[in-house]
This record gives sequence, C-alpha cells and structure tokens, in this order.
Amino acid sequence: MGKASKAGWLITGALMGYLGYERLWRQPPLLAIPAARPLKDFASAVEAAQSQVAESESGVRPDCAGKLFTHGRQTDRAILLLHGFTNCPRQFHALAERYYERGYNVYVPRFPYHGLYNRAPRELMQLTSEDLVRTGMAAVDIARGLGRYVMVMGLSMGGLVAAWLAQHREDIDRAVMVAPALAFRAIPFRLMPLYATYARYAPNRFIWWDPERKGAAPGPEHAYYGFHLRSLQALLRLAVLVGETTRRRAARARSLVVILNPTDESIDNEGVRTVVHRWRRRGSNVLLYEFPAAWGLPHDLIDPDQPAQQIERVYPLLIEWSEYPYYVAAAPKQPSL
Repeated sequence: MGKASKAGWLITGALMGYLGYERLWRQPPLLAIPAARPLKDFASAVEAAQSQVAESESGVRPDCAGKLFTHGRQTDRAILLLHGFTNCPRQFHALAERYYERGYNVYVPRFPYHGLYNRAPRELMQLTSEDLVRTGMAAVDIARGLGRYVMVMGLSMGGLVAAWLAQHREDIDRAVMVAPALAFRAIPFRLMPLYATYARYAPNRFIWWDPERKGAAPGPEHAYYGFHLRSLQALLRLAVLVGETTRRRAARARSLVVILNPTDESIDNEGVRTVVHRWRRRGSNVLLYEFPAAWGLPHDLIDPDQPAQQIERVYPLLIEWSEYPYYVAAAPKQPSL
C-alpha cells in the first residue's frame, strides 16, 4: 500500500471516528433557551406565577398544578421547589408549608407532561431537556420578585434542573440539590452520553417503576407508574451537558448544597460526587451532606404519600442544611443515628 493510500485510510478513519463521536457521544446543545429576565417586584412575580401555572396540557390533576404560597408581599427569603421525574408539585406541598411558616414566599412549578390523571401517559414521551430548563428559568425569574434572597431546591430531576440553573445563573443565592439526577445507578457514569443517545434513537418502550406489581404497586396516586424510554433521554442529555460544563467552569450561583441518600435505589452517588469534585476544583462553594444509611430512606424522601416516607426526621435536616451559612471553617456535623 502506497503512502497516499495509507494517508487516505487514516483520513477516512479519523473522519469516521469524528462522525461517530458527534453522532453517538456528543450531546446536542440546548436550543432556544430564553435569557434570564428576573422580575423586580412582587405583583409582577405573582402575575407571572399565575400565568405559568395556567399553562398546562389537558388532563392535569388539580392537586398537581403549580402552587404559590405567599405572605402578600415580597419577603426577605423566597424558595423555589422543583419536583421529581414522574411526580408533580404535590410532592412538595408539605415541605413548602414548612418553609412558608419560616417566612419564605414559596413557588412550586410543574414540569410539562407531569401530574396527569393518566398514570402511564404517552404525553411524557414529548419531554425534552429544553422543557425542563425553560420551566426552571421562568420559575427563577418569578422567585426573584418573591424574595430578596432566592433559594432553589430540587429532588432528582428537580435537583438536576437546579444544578443547571446554578451553573448558569448568578442571581441564585443558594441551589440545593437533593439526590440530583446527575448520575444513575443503572448506567455507568462514564458511558452516560452513549445511553443518552440510545434513549433518543432506540425503539420507545414503557418502563415500570415496579416491573412485578406494575400498576398495583403502592405509592402516591399523583405519581406515574413508570416512564417512557424516550422521556428519560431528556434527563440523561441534560445531566451530560451539566457534567461537561462543570469541567470547564465554576457554578455561577453563590452557594451550592448537595444532599445524598446512601440507600438511594436510583442515583449513583459516586457519580454525583465526581460532579461535586469538579465544582470544587473550579472554585464553586459547595457543601455536601449525606443522610444516615441506617435510616434506609427511599429515593423519593420528600413526598409524604410515599409508603416508606420519614418526613419528620428528613424535613428538619433539609431545612437545616439548606439554611446553613455560606462559608464555614468546617462542615457542620452530620446527623446522629
């Protein structure tokens, strides 16, 4: 084989490798994400929240609509609570009331295609990473008018959105990520881009949370029985994009809190720790907490309607950890068993 032929094969191989990378590994950037437009006053924030709540597809349960708790004026503190995948704002109602009692204005938005009466909806297949980010961006804009200090807290999918928001918005005082969907137990952390691509192009199928009991499994009536593979790609793609961004720069939010559950059946805690390590290397201010393994908490440790809920011991810690001062000489003590 001549030199020209060898060079041709090398060029062809390099091109094929690059095309494979672009097609299988690299995730497409988010499209048409609006710029931050924080609201300046309370009245505008309430009006925008009511408008966002009203934007819903047909078949949404009334108890799963977005929820706004206010003291009738802008307060010193406001908190945005972001629900998890296949759940809805009702998941956070009880915790929202506790923050409200502490003087917060509280907003709990609903992500698209969640909270429908049909607990195995095909509509969820339409969920995109852009849907998640746009909902979060609009909600932060609203929160800026509800309080002078703004905290964002999310569980699982909501924690993933909180991570993206923390990475991109300077007007978040604290982002609290509870069992964030930045890494998954069922997926090797380093191979998440490939799985994200697979979920986008593979034949769609419905995946039951409980494959044995399916629709008879115990759990909240407002949560879904499972999810479509196509909808999972929205989370996987966004998790990959967040992870890639943390390699390059620090989060723009003023303070971050990551809370892990050692008995979580869904989240890869070591993968999440990798993201935390990247943030710290870039200079982000991150506090990391972990619930005791002896408590045996489920992944959804927020929803009071979960059969294994332990909210009377979980909520006080969530509030304490979320409110802990920004800069500390040493991490506060972990809870005793």
